[in-house]
Amino acid sequence: MGTTIKMFVIAARDGSLAKKFYENLFNWKITDVGPLLQITGAGLSGHILKWPHKDHPTHVSMYINVENIQECLGKVEEMGGTVILQEMAVPTGGSIAQFLDPDGIIIGVYHSNPHTETQSKAEIDVNQIGFFEIAAREGHRSQRFYEAIFNWRITDDGPIMSISEEDAGIAGHLFNWTHEEPPYLTLYIKVEDISASLEKVTQMGGKVIIPETEIPSGGTFAQFLDLDGNAIGIYSGR
Repeated sequence: MGTTIKMFVIAARDGSLAKKFYENLFNWKITDVGPLLQITGAGLSGHILKWPHKDHPTHVSMYINVENIQECLGKVEEMGGTVILQEMAVPTGGSIAQFLDPDGIIIGVYHSNPHTETQSKAEIDVNQIGFFEIAAREGHRSQRFYEAIFNWRITDDGPIMSISEEDAGIAGHLFNWTHEEPPYLTLYIKVEDISASLEKVTQMGGKVIIPETEIPSGGTFAQFLDLDGNAIGIYSGR
């Protein structure tokens, strides 16, 4: 079992509103199973978490498979991260923990039955997660952090550092974030028509923060804030 992305979580103040938003936008099937809403159809196992902590912002997080959670958390602290949730068992089997990376981004780790597989495929279907992005204050510091914690190969290609799809399970990139807004983690979902998707986002109460923009390697992308202010990316044409 490698250190690949196992699942994702979107924290929301009102689970029922978030459920309607994402079902309408991406045609995901979302089932209420108590404190969590289970997402299917995203290409990667996912949940909406009914976020009860008023003093802490909502967020998007991802969970990475690791062989030993305690060893991983020890390495996190050695590298300047902060453990915020110690290892705990989960009802579906296995255990999870959470930490803050050096930029305060919430990351989860997951240890499951050895036979559990990470969902991955060569071709990403519409409305499925295609890649992820980490915006960091100091890109090379974060490069060293994630290489040490998860053994990901991260290549410095200039303004953007590419995270190995083979290592992480889905393609990703890391870059220096120079804006006043805090650093972030976001996921990108493939869509048929970015303009139509952004129009739907606005109609349902979200906010477009990056309009449709060309990707140098082909295709276009955009970003929006959902009803809880979580940044989500969409892309098309690649």
